[in-house]
Amino acid sequence: MSDQNFEILETEVKELIKLSTQLKEANDHLSKKNTDLLEKNKKLKVTLDTTKTKVEKVIKKLKSQK
Repeated sequence: MSDQNFEILETEVKELIKLSTQLKEANDHLSKKNTDLLEKNKKLKVTLDTTKTKVEKVIKKLKSQK
């Protein structure tokens, strides 16, 4: 392999390593964001379930007062 071909290959490998690092960082960021969103969804579901139960109780109470 000629020196020129080797240098081209070396440059391409460095670019691939740089790209790989950037992709890993982006993936780590998205993974953390996904984890955060899952936690928020859990909390929202609990809140929604609690609110649903309370609304059902209010409706039942109102119906029984008729």
